[in-house]
Amino acid sequence: MTRWVDPLRRRFAALRTTLGTRLLLVLVSVVSASTIFTVALQDSALRGDLERAARTRLDHTARFVGHLVETHLAGQRDRLGAISSTPQFLANLESEHTATLSHYATELAERHGADVIAFVSPGGDTLAASGDEALRAATRRAAVCEAQRGAGEDAAVDADVATLLAHDGALYAVASTHVRGPSESAGRLVAATRIDAARLAAWSDLVRARVTIEPSQVDTTLSACVRPAGTLQVRVSTTFDTERLALANSRRWLLLGGLIGLALGSAASIVLARSLVRPIQRIQEATRRIGDGDTRFRLDEGRRDEVGDVARAINGMLDGLERNVRDRVRAEERLGHVVRHDALTGLGNRRFLREHVATALGSSRAVAVLACGLERFKVINESLGSHAGDAVLVEFARRLRQCTQGPEPVGEPARERVAVTRSGDAAFTLVFTEPDGRDEIVRLAQSVLDAIAEPFAIDGEDVAIHVHLGIARAPDDATDAETLLRNADMAMAHAKAGSGDRHAFYADSMQEIAVTRRTLETRLHDALSNDEFEVLYQPKLDLHTRRVGGVEALVRWRDPERGEISPAEFIPIAEESGAIVRLGDWVLQRAIDQALAWQAAGLPPLRVGVNVSARQIDATEDFADHVAAHLARSGLDPTLLDLEITEGALLADERAGIAVFERLRRLGVGLSLDDFGTGYSSLSYLQRLPVDTLKIDRSFLHDPDANGDNEVLIESIIEMAKVLDLRVVVEGVETMRQRRFLERIGCDEIQGFLISPPVRAKEAATIVRRRKPRTKKTASRA
Repeated sequence: MTRWVDPLRRRFAALRTTLGTRLLLVLVSVVSASTIFTVALQDSALRGDLERAARTRLDHTARFVGHLVETHLAGQRDRLGAISSTPQFLANLESEHTATLSHYATELAERHGADVIAFVSPGGDTLAASGDEALRAATRRAAVCEAQRGAGEDAAVDADVATLLAHDGALYAVASTHVRGPSESAGRLVAATRIDAARLAAWSDLVRARVTIEPSQVDTTLSACVRPAGTLQVRVSTTFDTERLALANSRRWLLLGGLIGLALGSAASIVLARSLVRPIQRIQEATRRIGDGDTRFRLDEGRRDEVGDVARAINGMLDGLERNVRDRVRAEERLGHVVRHDALTGLGNRRFLREHVATALGSSRAVAVLACGLERFKVINESLGSHAGDAVLVEFARRLRQCTQGPEPVGEPARERVAVTRSGDAAFTLVFTEPDGRDEIVRLAQSVLDAIAEPFAIDGEDVAIHVHLGIARAPDDATDAETLLRNADMAMAHAKAGSGDRHAFYADSMQEIAVTRRTLETRLHDALSNDEFEVLYQPKLDLHTRRVGGVEALVRWRDPERGEISPAEFIPIAEESGAIVRLGDWVLQRAIDQALAWQAAGLPPLRVGVNVSARQIDATEDFADHVAAHLARSGLDPTLLDLEITEGALLADERAGIAVFERLRRLGVGLSLDDFGTGYSSLSYLQRLPVDTLKIDRSFLHDPDANGDNEVLIESIIEMAKVLDLRVVVEGVETMRQRRFLERIGCDEIQGFLISPPVRAKEAATIVRRRKPRTKKTASRA
């Protein structure tokens, strides 16, 4: 099919369409459209008129059929009355002999073609009857109901009545007449006669329409209900045959008139087209010469009509052609700059970066790409506003340009070899062309880190910005732009995940790490469902009472394939992927249930500490209510639950975070500030936080006797906590020397391998039962 269609399509596309042809087509189209529109309107109007006429005819027919039905019912009633007044009928009825009456009823039914004949006593009992028993019962009920409806509820039911009865898919004419004896009422005579197809056909011939008996639900456009009777109804139907014939004749005449109009319009369009085409052909010839480069040619402007206006417009176009070409070139240059540069910072964007790297790889033997990502930039946007985030980006771009354009770190020849681009929302990339070895790249990276070391002054506040750099080199790490940029981003992610230098060079091993990380993230989502996690508990020793007063719930993952996976490995992945929300809630529920289980086992009440993630707080619609629901479900005393939070849980939206923790405090839940000193800690910040306890990070607790600075720092933190009426817990205690030092300076609780490593619930209960827990001078990590 395509083999034939495509050549035809190309041939029609190549056909030349003149103005006269177009004018002819337009006029023909207008006449055709008007004809079709007129025919459609006339057809619609006539169809409506004919339908209304048919409906009126149907209504008259329905009334006439209704009159026929009533006449039939009246005839049935009168015939039954005549039968009931004969001496033979009265004699049989007064005999009250059942066999005689039954025989007489059968005889009457056969004589008059009735389906049911019934003799009913004055008391309402059936003395004798003929016909189907179910039909007899339905006939008797219909006769009684019709008599009551006609006489009223309080009047005597002695009138002669006739009605229709629907029974077993058939329609019956039911008549009932009152029979009187010589002195008093002798009962009633009831009869039912089926309205058969022959009668319906007679009625149809009489009214010249189709009379049928249909279910009550049936309804069509050209039919009407004459008389309903229960589930059936007498209907009359008609057709549109006469109207359709009239409509077809009207359409033929309308089409004939349209064809005559089309012929007249075509003749007029030919004459008009010829009068317009000739002057336009002259203009066409002139424009062809202009297209060939003859810009000195001018058209005759002497005509004072539309053709002359076109000639003057073409002459004006020639005058401005050269000027327009120059303007277009300048506009394309501006557009190219906008497409390839960032509007906020003025730096090259991602498109410019790809093009620049590809050009550098094609013209240089060595290229280094430094991917630079701003950490926690989302926190700045959410806490200070998007305008503050924009100000940070502008200032960051300025510092990058400044540090790459000075004589240091790469020297005078390198000034034009470093291109700075904005490659993402909070990501910048530096392209270093022909670096003089690894040392020069390191000096450039260090100059970037030094340039952003000073806080950024935004809206009167000092904002600290932290970055990590990932470095990839060509041709060592990649030979194409996409791979080189991807490897630089991978190195940046590696630098961010590590705890050492803030810049990292790409290595092939990072590919394996990335694959392992993706695999771990995939496994993490199934681990909870597969019951691969468990909660261990690390006791905390109260240095005042020398007893274990609480424990910290710590989650552990035992993967069936890899064995035990370190929390330092899977917790960051859970944070980034969002699995921490479900995992954290599971740990909270298990810790609460375990605290109740210990109480049921006879242990003294223990405060259970549970770590809470910022992601967990943000993802839960109302975190305080969620915790309250857990406590209400379990019945645990809220004072025995201690939620351990980091400063990062508040930084995204400090005001909202503090409001959540204030509500938790009102519930009675304890709040501890975990890893104190490793984040953004300051005295003013600490005073705003609604916490009860400070937990000093293990990184501060090297041997205090061997490090005087650590000793002074820990002692200062404890003194500050006492001023703020806060309880202090120190993590990572492993030697008796550390314990004695902490007791001497007033620490409240200690936690670490000296007391116990994280253990299962049963072992933790054993440790709690000891009055004085055993300690070792040293403990090895498990």
